[in-house]
Amino acid sequence: MLLAELEPRFLGIQAAMDLLDSFRSGPTGRVRVTTLRDAAELLIAPRLHSFRKSYPDVEVEVSVEDRFIDMVAEGFDAGIRYGGTVPEGMIASRLTSELEWIVVGSPAYLNERGRPARPEDLLTHECIRIRTGTDHLCKWELGDGDRMVSLDVPGLLTLGDSELSIRMAEEGGGLFYCLQARVEDKLAAGSLEVVLPDWTSTGPGFHAYYVSHRQVPSALRTFLDYLKAPVAGD
Repeated sequence: MLLAELEPRFLGIQAAMDLLDSFRSGPTGRVRVTTLRDAAELLIAPRLHSFRKSYPDVEVEVSVEDRFIDMVAEGFDAGIRYGGTVPEGMIASRLTSELEWIVVGSPAYLNERGRPARPEDLLTHECIRIRTGTDHLCKWELGDGDRMVSLDVPGLLTLGDSELSIRMAEEGGGLFYCLQARVEDKLAAGSLEVVLPDWTSTGPGFHAYYVSHRQVPSALRTFLDYLKAPVAGD
């Protein structure tokens, strides 16, 4: 009863504060965001410097954490995850289009172990596995629609960081399943190559999420809108 009585008043205060922004040259305030490492690398890093130059009165704090956390309890305004993994009770807002997932390996590894011709061939290879934010081993999904194959691949190396996993794949430590955008420079340089190129998979893009019963502060709204904008050269 107390919450029901007080919450509209707090929302009214926030609305009044946001109204003040219309008299300023731009939004102001603090934005705290928890994000996946992949989103930090692909989405936030290319835009953060220009955002700070465009909105110098907005204080930004970004925490990079693949593990699921209680966003509200830890004081974050929003989180960024893949679509379909947003916690229940949250409002989700799409930030990017769908993402391409591929399997990669180093030329040295593939020359030694052979190049898989079918998804099932992965079961005889050394695969670098990674844990999801819910502490489950990630299954590799190959292909789209009715053609999709989901594999619980084998491997003696399980890592909790995609950057480290990519490094291990480059060094011949095994095959790795990742976002194509994370390894485009490695593919261009030839340190990695795509395995099973006809079996790439499309997955949900990055989504922001925040508490459904709160009005979105203007600084947070501005930050999320900025993340949606394409980077020069995209």
